[in-house]
Amino acid sequence: MPQSPSFSVTLLLIAILSCGIYSVGLKPSNQRCRSLAEQELFNGLFSATAMVGAILSALLSSGSLYIPLGGVLTAALFGFGFSMCVFTNLKALEEGPLSLTTLIVNFSLIFPMFYSFFFLGEAVTVVRICGILLLLVCMLLFTNPRITGEKKISARWIVISAISMLINGLLAVIAKIYTLKTDGAYAAQFLVYGYLFATLTSFVLSAILRAGQRKEERRPLRAFFTPAIVFLFLLVGAANFGMNLMVLLLATLMDGAIVYPAIQGGGPMIAVLGSRFLFGEQISWKKWIAIILGVLAIVMLNL
Repeated sequence: MPQSPSFSVTLLLIAILSCGIYSVGLKPSNQRCRSLAEQELFNGLFSATAMVGAILSALLSSGSLYIPLGGVLTAALFGFGFSMCVFTNLKALEEGPLSLTTLIVNFSLIFPMFYSFFFLGEAVTVVRICGILLLLVCMLLFTNPRITGEKKISARWIVISAISMLINGLLAVIAKIYTLKTDGAYAAQFLVYGYLFATLTSFVLSAILRAGQRKEERRPLRAFFTPAIVFLFLLVGAANFGMNLMVLLLATLMDGAIVYPAIQGGGPMIAVLGSRFLFGEQISWKKWIAIILGVLAIVMLNL
């Protein structure tokens, strides 16, 4: 049954908002985690929340959670990478500002684009070349204290943000390859198993890290599960799943040349506004220009 344009626009707005909420929600979550073990526990909890949403979506759409064995193995790789991506994103937020970290991680879309260029024969357009050049300029701007207003740019922040970007890009390539090979037939189910393996990975790592802590460093779990942290892992998990679900739904309703630039550009802008008005991050006019150029680079890479 054909859907009205307003329905598609509504889904797109939900996707953009979900992307922004997910990015903004990681900042206070990280502030409430006192150790690596608690960070991985949080990752597992929000991944489990997203998995519940994915299960309901898969059952409602097809009535089955079946996925071929190759899909399960791919989802396992995806889930492990997803857990590592979130972990490095959280670590990057300890070292640098939310506004710029979110943009750098979203620059990861350059990897699936290169994959499309070299292996799928997609055209190398002038707009995308300009987007790549602008992205390189932005990376230089983001590491310049005179532009960002930071007293000092942490080398750890640059390295960890770059690692998170790389992992996020590889995840996008994995998802793209699997979707192309299956023609999107098991997209919802792939999310279920991807989130499942992300949850298991995070819980196992959390247990290992917790066992390695000295007794006096180990906060009781009941002290970790505050109302704030419960609200945050439910919020972040729902937002991450909501973003992925909207992308799946929009794949058949709206041109990808509209969907991806809007989400990849709009989500980081919400994160920038959140960093300014919720966390008091100072953003000078020079930094605003660098951020806007970064968003523009993301949009151009998606066109």
